[in-house]
Amino acid sequence: MENMNINDLDFNLDFGNFNPDEIEVDETINAVFLIDVSSSVGAYVQDLNLAFNEFTESMQKSHIADKLLVSIIEFNHIINVVNGFMPIENISSIDFSKRIKGATALFDAVYAGLKNALNYRENLENSGVDTKTILYVITDGEDNSSQTPPHIIKKIISDLKKDERDIFSFSSVLFGIGNEADFKRAQKDMGIEHLAQIGVSGEEIKKMIGFISQSISSVSAGKSVPAF
Repeated sequence: MENMNINDLDFNLDFGNFNPDEIEVDETINAVFLIDVSSSVGAYVQDLNLAFNEFTESMQKSHIADKLLVSIIEFNHIINVVNGFMPIENISSIDFSKRIKGATALFDAVYAGLKNALNYRENLENSGVDTKTILYVITDGEDNSSQTPPHIIKKIISDLKKDERDIFSFSSVLFGIGNEADFKRAQKDMGIEHLAQIGVSGEEIKKMIGFISQSISSVSAGKSVPAF
C-alpha cells in the first residue's frame, strides 16, 4: 500500500456536489463535516443534533452565507453521504441518530471526504472561483474497520501544505469527543493540523459547534483557524 495515491481507493459514493457553473461569488468557503455515527455516539447524539442544526440556522443568516458551501458525511463501518457540497441555505435539519450503529471506519471516511473536497475545489477553480477548504472530523473513537492506511491521508495533506497557496486555503481539525481513544495518535497518523479534545456533555458539544462557526468566519476573513 506504500505506493497508493489519491485515486487508488473508490468507495462508489455519489456526492452530488452543487454545479460550479451556478456559483455567483468570486470565492467560496467549503466546509466538509465527517461525523462519526458508530454505536457509542448514541450517548450524546441528541446534543449533537441540536447543536449542529443550530449551527446551520445561524450560518444561514450570517454575512458569509452566500459563499459558504457545506458537505456532510456520516460514517460508522460504512460511509453515508448526507449531501455533497451545497450552499448553506440548501442544508436542511439533520438527525444523526437514524444511522447510529456499528464500528468506526475513520480513515476511509476522511480519505473519501478529502478526495471529494479536493476534486470539487479543482472544479470550482477551473470555473474561476477561488476556494478555501476546511475539513472537520468529529469522532469519539479510533479507527477499527478501514481499508485506507492513514499515511495516505497524511501525504495528501502534507503535499497540499507544500504549496504556498494551500497553506492559507486548506485547514483540518479533528474533534476527539470523550476520553476513550488516542486522538493524538489519530491526528498524527493522518496529518490533521489541529486537535480539539472535548467532553460528551451538551455544553461541550455546543462549545465545539460554536468554535466551528468562529473558525469558518475567521477563514472567510483571511485568517487562520483559531485555537480551541
